[in-house]
Amino acid sequence: MIMKSRFTLIDGVPDHDQVEAWAEEYYQGLLKMMNGFYAQVEVNQVLKSMQAIPFTRLATQELDGENPEVIDLAIQFINEIAAREIEYMQAYMGQE
Repeated sequence: MIMKSRFTLIDGVPDHDQVEAWAEEYYQGLLKMMNGFYAQVEVNQVLKSMQAIPFTRLATQELDGENPEVIDLAIQFINEIAAREIEYMQAYMGQE
């Protein structure tokens, strides 16, 4: 069975905008699943939980069968998004 990629490759290079859009949507989807938990715990617990999420493993599993460059790029974007969100939370809590 041949798997069709959900991403466009231009001369073998992943479309960065397309992968970035997927990464943002995937990240937001993960957070939506956890919103029920996050609504019931203290902000410091949310921060600890977010820092412990294995984004790399989850994204790698979700993108199984995709071009390795696509997977690496998606992981990079997801980790950047997560780091930004964690930084926002730390700032909100007065942490550096």
